Amino acid sequence: MNYDIIKLLNLEQFNVKFQSIETTKINNILNCYITLEKIDLVCPVCGGMHFFIHSYRLKKIKHSISTNNPCFIIYKARRYKCKYCSKVFYEPNPFSLKFDKNSSFTVYIVLNALKSHTKTFTDVAKEFNLSKTTVLNIFDQYVAYQRNHLPKVLCFDEVYTSRKSYQKYAFVMADFFKSKIVEVFSSRHKYRLVQSFSAISQNERDNVSHIVIDMWDTYLDLSKIYFKQALIAVDSFHVIQHLNNAMTNIRLKIMRKFDHRTKSLLANDIYYYMLKRFHYYFIKNYEEIYDKPLYIHKMQTSWTKDEIRKYLLSIDEDLSYAYYLKEKYREFNLTAEYETCDEEFDYLIERFVNSHLEEFRQFGKLLSRWKPYIKNSFIRINGRRLSNGPMEGINSRIKTIMKTANGYKNFNRLRNRIVYSINKDISIKLTK
Repeated sequence: MNYDIIKLLNLEQFNVKFQSIETTKINNILNCYITLEKIDLVCPVCGGMHFFIHSYRLKKIKHSISTNNPCFIIYKARRYKCKYCSKVFYEPNPFSLKFDKNSSFTVYIVLNALKSHTKTFTDVAKEFNLSKTTVLNIFDQYVAYQRNHLPKVLCFDEVYTSRKSYQKYAFVMADFFKSKIVEVFSSRHKYRLVQSFSAISQNERDNVSHIVIDMWDTYLDLSKIYFKQALIAVDSFHVIQHLNNAMTNIRLKIMRKFDHRTKSLLANDIYYYMLKRFHYYFIKNYEEIYDKPLYIHKMQTSWTKDEIRKYLLSIDEDLSYAYYLKEKYREFNLTAEYETCDEEFDYLIERFVNSHLEEFRQFGKLLSRWKPYIKNSFIRINGRRLSNGPMEGINSRIKTIMKTANGYKNFNRLRNRIVYSINKDISIKLTK
């Protein structure tokens, strides 16, 4: 027996004994002809143990291995006939499930490859010498996610799925502590979420103690209606995002006063040049900005980040005022405690609402409206502050799945693909 062939073709994992095994290669297709050793059987109808070989039937099974050529198992299956009841039956097929034309090894390596969120169905098909249709069929046949029980802390967010569809954003629920997807709904529209939440039992919904959302009114309204026992927190990342947008608009308004309408940045006004070149100083955490001297071409000199910031804030009083007020809120966001933050929070809201800058007045109104839910974001559970942080990593991987595949037409397949790739412990269906 050629054990090298058995090892090369990954046949040892089937845990069977071979009577004969031969390989041929024709037109770059590898065929492996296999006959198994006889084993003790009983008639599936009468339980008798006396039967004879009625005939043989060749079964062609696709078997993907790590070669550049397609490979098939040509299995010579015995058909037995019972001497008592005349029942004709096959010997057990160890290579594949009933009616399946792909070996179980092929199914395994395809499903294992699809756990990577960077691989498309086409990539996996090329890797294992299969058609894209075969890979799709294997995935649809063996992967079907069933939602688990709702966790104590839920994160709500949406992810962009298609510009061609009426439902451009899918709704994603995630487990805050496990960073796993709980469920993906086809739309974030209110009427769709009403249908989806209504399908979950009230007892299960009442088990949720906290929900983290962004500033989307639909999420707030439905959380109050369907998760009555849960405290609702607004993710601080989205609050800071609104603040940075306001700061950016202030910078742009000031910068445009010095615009000489030239396409060359170096030829423009020095104030315009500096505000455009170092725009990130106004929205990025100062501690994260590059700390070595930078060469400034227009001035033909090198400055440290402290010197650059000092110059930027000297350009306009409104810019300096806006920057330090923005930094005041950022510091508050990083250090505030749920039990003691009310006084400082009210002070900051008043500063923004009464600001002479329209952009900050609008931000102040936003803080005032969402204050109870922003405050809830300072709650810590088991040492962790409530946030939509787990959703950011999940959404990044979902976007990769969408981008590499150039979109999905079948939402149910997309849902299963997302959950299967991100929740690594998803079980597969063992039978059809």
